[in-house]
Parts: sequence; C-alpha cells; structure tokens
Amino acid sequence: MSNDGESEQFDKDYLLQFRRVRLDKKIEHELFRRALFSTHAHVKMLGETGIITDESSARLLEAIDSITQLLRSGEDLLQPADADVYAALERLLRDRVGEEFILARTAKSQNDQAATDLRLWLRDSVLEIADRILTLRRVFLEMAQRDIDTVMPGYTHMQPAEAILLSHWWLAGEARFCRDYSRLTDFYKRLNMLPLGANVLAGTREPIDRRMVAISLGFDDVIENSLDAVTDRDFLIEFGAFASIVGVHLSQMGGELLLWVTQEFAFARIPLNMMIESHTLQLRRNPEILEVLRARPSLIFGRLMEFLTQLKGLTIGFSQDLQECVPGLFEIVESLKIMLDLAIGMLPGLEFDQNRMREVACADLVNVSNALDYLLTHGVEREIAGRAVEHLAHYCRTRHKYLSDLALNEWQQYSPAFEADIYDYIAMEESVGAFCSYGGSSKGQVEMAMARTKGHLQKDMAQLAELVTKSTSSLSRQASAPPK
Repeated sequence: MSNDGESEQFDKDYLLQFRRVRLDKKIEHELFRRALFSTHAHVKMLGETGIITDESSARLLEAIDSITQLLRSGEDLLQPADADVYAALERLLRDRVGEEFILARTAKSQNDQAATDLRLWLRDSVLEIADRILTLRRVFLEMAQRDIDTVMPGYTHMQPAEAILLSHWWLAGEARFCRDYSRLTDFYKRLNMLPLGANVLAGTREPIDRRMVAISLGFDDVIENSLDAVTDRDFLIEFGAFASIVGVHLSQMGGELLLWVTQEFAFARIPLNMMIESHTLQLRRNPEILEVLRARPSLIFGRLMEFLTQLKGLTIGFSQDLQECVPGLFEIVESLKIMLDLAIGMLPGLEFDQNRMREVACADLVNVSNALDYLLTHGVEREIAGRAVEHLAHYCRTRHKYLSDLALNEWQQYSPAFEADIYDYIAMEESVGAFCSYGGSSKGQVEMAMARTKGHLQKDMAQLAELVTKSTSSLSRQASAPPK
C-alpha cells in the first residue's frame, strides 16, 4: 500500500500527464514557439527598462536564442516530467544560466503568458486562413470569367425557377466568402491585443512597459484591464462563430455540387483524379471531397458549443477551464484549413455540361415564370394571369409539349393578352438578359459585377499583405524568431 504522500504524488502526476495528453506534440511545438517569442520580448523589455541588469538580460536572451535553435532543428524539447511548455522552458533556461533563469519570471505569470501565446498562434493562423479565403475568392472569380456564356437554371424550393448565368452562381459564392473575409479581418483587430504584463491578474509592482512588448510582438495595443487580460477568451467564441459561418458556406456549396454531379442532374463532373474508387463497385468513382465539405463543418459547430459551455459561468479570474479550450481551437483551425484547401483544389477541375444545364434552364417550369411575367407586364391581374399560366402548363404536360412548341392560337386559348412577341419573351437569351437591374443575372450586370469583384479582391489582398508584413517583421526583429 502507498502512503498518503505517494498517493498524492501519483494523483498529481496523473493530472499533469492528462493535461499533456490533451495537447499533442504539434500543439506543444506551436505553443513553445510562441512562448519563446513572448519571453524574448518580455526579457528584452525588462533589460531596457532597467528592471533587470543589461548583463542578466543579455544572458537570458542568448539562452532563449540557443533554445530556439534547438527547436528550429526539430528537436523535441519537452520531457515527460515537464508539466507544460512553460515548465520545459524554465528547465532549459536553468540549464543555461543557472538560478538566474528566475529573472525571466519577473512581472509575468503563466496566466498572462498563456493568453499571449495563444493569441500569437491564432493570429498567425488567422492570416493563413485569410490567405486561403482570398485564394478561394480568386478561384470563384476565375470560374465566373470562364463561364460567362453558360446558362443554368436558378432554383427555389429545389424547383427550376428562372434561367441565370453560371457566372452569377459563382459570384454569389464569392460574395459569401467576401463577407467571411471581412468578418475575419474585423475579428483580427480584437484578437491582436496584448495580455502580457497583466501578471497573475492584478498587474505588477514593477515599472514595466507593456506597449514596448506589444510593439515588439506586433500587437496593435495592450488589453488595459489586467483582470480582463488574463481571463478574456471571447476571441475563442468569436473565432468559432466565424469558422462555423465559413463551414456553413462550404457545406452548402458542397451539398449543391453533390446534386450537380449525380447522374440525375448531370450538370457537372469531377475529374477522376479527385474521385475515390468504390471498394465494391470497381467502375464507380465517389465524390468524397464534396461529402467532406458537406459534413466536416459539424465538427466546428460542436467545438463552438464546447467553448460556450466551458466558458459559461466562470468567475473573472484564471482557471484551468480556459486551457481546456485549446485543443478544440487547434482542431477548428486545422479543419478549416483542410476544407478550404479541398475547395481550392477541386473547383477549378469541375467540368460542366453546358447543353444539359441549358436544357433544364429551358424547361417549362422556368418558362412558365416568364409567361406569368409577360401577362403581368401586359396589365393582366395577378390572379387571372396565374390561373391562365397554370392551365397552360397543364395543357403542355398532358400533350408532352414545351411552351416554345405552342402555336399562337394555343397561347391565346388561355389569355388573349398573349401576342407574337411571347416567343421572344420566353427565348433563353431574352429571359437571361431581362434581369438587368443592379446586381441582376444579365450578362451585362454580371460583367460589371466581375469588375467590381476584381477591385474588391485586389484591395483585400493588399490589406492582407500589410497585416502579414507587420506581423512577421515585428517578430523577425527578435533574434530568436524561428521561421514558419
């Protein structure tokens, strides 16, 4: 039997190892990199403000640089006995500078440093995701430019409603991800605030310069209230909500394209090199990429709910609950990157059957809508016009005819308002070109929309380049900053 001391040690070790298991090696590596960034900036500030001597600061910075070199070489720096990356960092500093390592703790704690390092990592991830969203938007624009003459049916209630251009459909997708990009860069402003210097929760007695550290790490400013700084995890919920909206957009697109590649729709084909061979039906290829896009967002939704339930009801003060959110955040980021990469790689390879799409767009469910519009524009009351067109459609179905096949006298059996120009009105080119209002689906409006989209995209690309430059240049000024 173990005595009480051994039992207590066992329980403590078990808890520490459980925490380590929650953070796999990739997460630990990423957090270790940011711990080196933030520790370097903090120690440099301590030296420049005279809180520690220049000599001590120089020795600590040199030690941090040497540890960084080991990390860059791919060496696993964490040992099983290390409770977390911060325990490993202090052990490595002690090995190099002895008891002087304790000076690196001055005016900071794991509470404010953990909050800082998580923001540093998520900031880098946000920039990478923003770049992928811009790339996807560029793909949408290129597809719209390519398919400017392809006619397709637009749907309401999963029924063909009005003929539109495929380019208009691509631009609708681009518009959604344009909003996603705007949401992300707006979120970035609130994310890019420095918690470091808040210490445990009340600040510090030392005359530290928090803004010096913020500038060194590329933050826009500091989080003023020290208690808020160490405990704020609003950014987890906000990022999870953003990722969920992107997931919805990817899932909706994947679900619609899954219909389009079925034999029943036959609008599009995915190249064979992007299809997965069936295990049981050797000649069949399955569009599993689209199924992943449709299904994977549910994981993100679940993680968002996890954040909400983990953070609700917490007192304003640091607790381990805040760290329990970290694995879920990493999973959201990785899932979002994967889905965006799949979409970027798959969409340009889609091949569309223009004849099939035009055939469905010409179907009477589309032309019936045009016939109704014709009567309404010629002064027929809506109720009367609706009954006339409904009877006309029934007449065509029972005789296996299209509206375009009817003679003028057949049209006029149902309404004398029909004249010879009805054939022009239901012609495909006339039908598509009629929607000439701002933002409509006529070719002229779509071409103007593509020009505006190109301008917005170029502006957003310049904005992202500026954000990336600021983030990377500030860190590159540190001798210890490792490359991505």
